[in-house]
Amino acid sequence: MADELGQSPKGWTESQVSTWLRSFGVKEQYIEKIYEEEVDGQILLALDEDFLKSKICMKSGPALLIIQKRNELISSKQKSQEKKKTTSGKTTELEQKSVQCFPTTTESPSAQTPQRDPNVLKDRQTGQEQSVLTSKEDCRPRPFDQEGIDFIYVKHSVLQPESGAFDLISPCHEFKSLASAAQLDRTRLQAKFAKEVLKFAAGCMNIRTNGTIHFGVMDSKEDAGYVHGEIIGIPVKDKDIYVDALDYIERSFSSNEEHVRQCVRPPRFIEVMDRESTEKRYVVEVDIVPSIGIVKSKVYSVRLPNFKESTNKVEFEKEMILRRVGSKTEPVSDKDRSDFYERVKDRDAQREEAEKGQFFSAPEFCQDLGRKLKMLMTSGKKLIEKEKWFILVTNKFKPEDLCNIDWLLNMNLFCVFDFDPDSKISGLCSKYLQHHAANMSLQ
Repeated sequence: MADELGQSPKGWTESQVSTWLRSFGVKEQYIEKIYEEEVDGQILLALDEDFLKSKICMKSGPALLIIQKRNELISSKQKSQEKKKTTSGKTTELEQKSVQCFPTTTESPSAQTPQRDPNVLKDRQTGQEQSVLTSKEDCRPRPFDQEGIDFIYVKHSVLQPESGAFDLISPCHEFKSLASAAQLDRTRLQAKFAKEVLKFAAGCMNIRTNGTIHFGVMDSKEDAGYVHGEIIGIPVKDKDIYVDALDYIERSFSSNEEHVRQCVRPPRFIEVMDRESTEKRYVVEVDIVPSIGIVKSKVYSVRLPNFKESTNKVEFEKEMILRRVGSKTEPVSDKDRSDFYERVKDRDAQREEAEKGQFFSAPEFCQDLGRKLKMLMTSGKKLIEKEKWFILVTNKFKPEDLCNIDWLLNMNLFCVFDFDPDSKISGLCSKYLQHHAANMSLQ
């Protein structure tokens, strides 16, 4: 992880420091406090164990671990710089190995000096490139359609391959490098961006599947030296260019353009960390959410914008109906159009069922809230820290939840607001009395 962020932390942002801390298991409560104290890379180099204990309220163990990992990172950087100095101007290790592989004789003076075999060197370089490609780490995409998420991609990490409709709720994914288009002028860039987004959006809406299209992620076999799904990012000079590009919705859809606006989320700009460059790059992502209440009974036709160099203006392609087929967005052919319309009700029913399943599954994640609260409050320990005082506000406990409150009984309670009329008989108070009867008086 440190290599991905860059060996020298001096230029890290607060978010990059947080990512580095997570890489070796620092607890989230400490990471959040460090972030709040605005500890960036430069401050990370200067902080000591006393700072972590006094300002972050950190225990000795994790404080010592952070200092140790920070020092290892600095030492690694220094060794790397020394190695570069000692090898500067000399034959590289790769060249030395190719020399050793070339046979020599003593028959003539010229034969006594080994020569580099260009084929051997090329093969070894190819092998090195393949090794780099296979060693790139996988990463997960940004959480789908969630606001307020502090998320960062690392350059050269790899997303899972492009995908098609699965259960309609899990988003399908499409990648676009946009490497060349990102350098275009505003008009050309907006037309290109809008074309790709609206093509993908129409395909998702007609199939009723959630989806995310990612710009700044390699998608083509022609992207030599990269793997499919590799995060590169694009320079973003003006975010408004991408946001305003969605104004093409009104011109590309002859009807139901309001529905499209509701289903196509605004662009998200996810920063890409690069250890080799200070240039800011982003992955630009657009989520598509075709809720059944919006798309029911509808089929969406679109005229995609396209900048024509011959006329030097944006023109609109022939109207078409698009759909997701596997990992691609394709037009519905004339011979399939009748069947496509007939199956609208089936797709609506599938989407409606998928949305219901999404809501029905929510309680499964909430069944053990008592244990989750315990883990949150105690940081995974059996009991809460004794040196802290708490004000406790509680309502009526269900009998099955009382088995999860042993950790509360160790708290130093300053005050309890107990909104349970039966608490003394069958609630928190009765449970607390069993453990503290000798030291507690009720008023």
